[in-house]
Amino acid sequence: MLESLTLETAAPARRDAAVGEALVWDSTNTSAVVIARGLRRLGWRVHWLGTPVSPWRNCSAFNGEHFLVQGLNDERLATVFAAREFDAVFLHGDDQVRWILEHWNAVPERVRAGLSAPDALRTALSKEQTAKLATSLGVPVLPTLRCSSPAEVAAAAQTLAPNGGQIVLKGEGGAAGCTVGAVTAGRAPDHDTWARVTRFSPVALVQRRIAGPRVFASVVYEHGVERAACIHEKIATFPYDFGPTAFGVTRHVDAVHDDLQRMFGALRWHGIANAEFRQDSSDGRWYFMEINPRVNASAGIQEAAGMDIAATWAAVCHGVRPARWPGREYRDGVRFAWGVRGIALALQRPWSVPAWGLRSMLDGGSDLAYLDPALRWRAARLGLWMARQNRFRRH
Repeated sequence: MLESLTLETAAPARRDAAVGEALVWDSTNTSAVVIARGLRRLGWRVHWLGTPVSPWRNCSAFNGEHFLVQGLNDERLATVFAAREFDAVFLHGDDQVRWILEHWNAVPERVRAGLSAPDALRTALSKEQTAKLATSLGVPVLPTLRCSSPAEVAAAAQTLAPNGGQIVLKGEGGAAGCTVGAVTAGRAPDHDTWARVTRFSPVALVQRRIAGPRVFASVVYEHGVERAACIHEKIATFPYDFGPTAFGVTRHVDAVHDDLQRMFGALRWHGIANAEFRQDSSDGRWYFMEINPRVNASAGIQEAAGMDIAATWAAVCHGVRPARWPGREYRDGVRFAWGVRGIALALQRPWSVPAWGLRSMLDGGSDLAYLDPALRWRAARLGLWMARQNRFRRH
């Protein structure tokens, strides 16, 4: 039975009464609540860090202190990391990883010990650098060209997609598909698309667009050794084709699992991360797309499939050596929905919602099951807001 969450702030517990101290840096998605709930079940004290816009800022899944900041430039952030001896830190955004890197020497050693080395973090943040890493390890990567203008994108199609189709543009520094776009081969991207893709970097990585299933992997590694890995197929996404999963189904894909192990092993990865691959229906190969060096926005499906990502990382942080790590042992075919994005997608493109999608949100097969009625109402409002405010064009 899932724990009921309330809107009341829990009273801080004594350090010696908790198994460990965790800080969850929120990014306004329900993954923060899922992680907190899993840690609470293990007896951890879980602190919350986030901004006023988060619907979870007062959620009692976080039984420690609630640190409210105004954003990444808030000087209080450094104080938060120095305030407690956190045994584990759960980051939910690439921008949070960048903040850690920028303040690496000021972050307490106890926190740094629970993170990958700076070079590994920097590599994982870069689409271009991870593609180079994958290529060096024999992991399939689509031919890629660097383009610094819309005209170069149009010309790139002659090399990448001589038979027509679409071209995908990827910019550095984005998340949740905010710096990814697509155009018809041979055409230059319009001003809005180019500006969005190159928002953080003047260069776009250009590849041909392939057709086939997309899978998303969530992993836990201990200094390059796999401790847990769970893959789900993206059945529907929001916003549009390049966003996080709105409806997914777990799958075992041995080729992807093995490629993940090569890449994260080479990085000597230490922590939670996620990565995306896509299969080309024309040749059957799975191509690497990107790594996200943090907790993903799709937490929840792993537990539904029998794997507790939070518990696995907590065990690593505490030096616990279970008789058997989860590894790749999870159930295939588990369907799951993410309420906020599912609601937004249903409002914008109802024909994109799988037949089982709405039923999953109603019968407990979604992250809404982790929320009490008040928080579900907040999630519904957030989904409505996302549907109205979505600025991403359809690709």
